[in-house]
Amino acid sequence: MTSIGWRIVKLVAVLLIVGWSLGPIVIGVTTSISTQREVNDIPTRWVPAHPTLKAYRDLLQGTSNQRGGGTVTEAGTFSRSMWNSTVLAVCSTVVILVFSTTAAYAFGRLRFRFGGALFAALVGTMIIPIFVVVIALFKLMANAHLIDTKRGLVAVFVATLTPLATWLLYTQVREMPTEPEEAALIDGCRRWQAFARVVVPQMRSGIAAVAAILVLSVWGEFLIPLLLTSTLTAKPVTVQITEYVGKYTTNYPILAAAGVLALIPPALLALALNKRITGMLAGSS
Repeated sequence: MTSIGWRIVKLVAVLLIVGWSLGPIVIGVTTSISTQREVNDIPTRWVPAHPTLKAYRDLLQGTSNQRGGGTVTEAGTFSRSMWNSTVLAVCSTVVILVFSTTAAYAFGRLRFRFGGALFAALVGTMIIPIFVVVIALFKLMANAHLIDTKRGLVAVFVATLTPLATWLLYTQVREMPTEPEEAALIDGCRRWQAFARVVVPQMRSGIAAVAAILVLSVWGEFLIPLLLTSTLTAKPVTVQITEYVGKYTTNYPILAAAGVLALIPPALLALALNKRITGMLAGSS
């Protein structure tokens, strides 16, 4: 195949990937600014004839009760769920980074008995699907009175995502030069002082990338919050969106508007830290 042929194949592949990735987002945005009648039209109307932001207003300000099992929203409900997602993502990320950074340093720099086996066991937990332990997890959380609480969800996220973060940071620790740290130890720093003053600043870029990955993972989690929350005390936006599906009919513009608003924070974070995330994942492969 000629070079021109390869370029055409690559161009078509790129266009297909872009279309596959952006297609659902474009459809979601157009649906959110359409009316329910336009969404139900046959044949399908891809571009709304009369764009409107009514779905966003109804989502944020609430709708009146609708009979027949249709979509009903209450003022402040969606905003509260967005706030819950933000709190869960930030708190979980901070706690995970504290544990994973120190664990990665210990496994990467220190030599202790069974260190390799412990690290292998820690990383090995990533292959266990969460649904395998969901019954035991629910019983454990219920006995600890952590059902429908933010601290309960944070504890579960910390337990499930710390191995991933530790593995990613471990790779960076192994690739960092040891000379600056050894110089700090010779100058009289204790091990923890050298870690805090020398190692952590060197890991700053990797920590930022892992933080972005963790925020995106927690924000998009659905199964765990679905099982462990029942009210807006801790319910995140991923679970709240499912409640906009009516029993008999669904207001698709409102459902699409909720999806678009929920997509904005992680999308902005991913775009801002795209290079660091890509570099971190490439370095760990």
